[in-house]
Amino acid sequence: MKFQSEIIINKPVKEVYQFTINSKNLSRWVDGFQKFKPLSGKARKTGSLGIHFYSDKEGTFEVQEEVLAHEPEKSLKIHLSHKNMETNLNFRFLNQGNSNKLIAETEVKLKPLLFNLAAPFVKTPMRKQQLADLKRLKHCLEQKK
Repeated sequence: MKFQSEIIINKPVKEVYQFTINSKNLSRWVDGFQKFKPLSGKARKTGSLGIHFYSDKEGTFEVQEEVLAHEPEKSLKIHLSHKNMETNLNFRFLNQGNSNKLIAETEVKLKPLLFNLAAPFVKTPMRKQQLADLKRLKHCLEQKK
C-alpha cells in the first residue's frame, strides 16, 4: 500500500532538513519512538544501518533502518524492516524560500503476505499517524528559537 502526507513548515529548508534527519530529534516528533542505535556507517547517510526502538500499548519493539539514498536538503530515503512489515519512506524537502514543503511518501508491505488483505483497514490509520508526526515536527521546528 502507498500513501503520502505533506506539510508546510515555516522554516528554511536547511533547518528543517537538519532537524528531521538527526536521529536525536526523532523522539520529539515520531509517535512512540524511544531511541536510535547506529549499527554501521555514518548515521543517516547512504548505506548506514541502525535500529529504532519504539513502544506502544502492546509493548516495545525494534525496527531496522537502512538509508537507501541521501541528498542533503533535498531527500532522505530509508527502508524500515520489522517482522510484520517492510516500509520504504521517502522524505522530500522542497525549498519555498523562508519555508519548506515536506513530503513523506510511504510504501508498506505487510508480512506475512496474507496480512496485505487487511491493508485497506490499516492504510487510513497509518496515514493519519504519519500526518500527526509531521504536525509534531512542524510544531517542534516553528516553536524552536
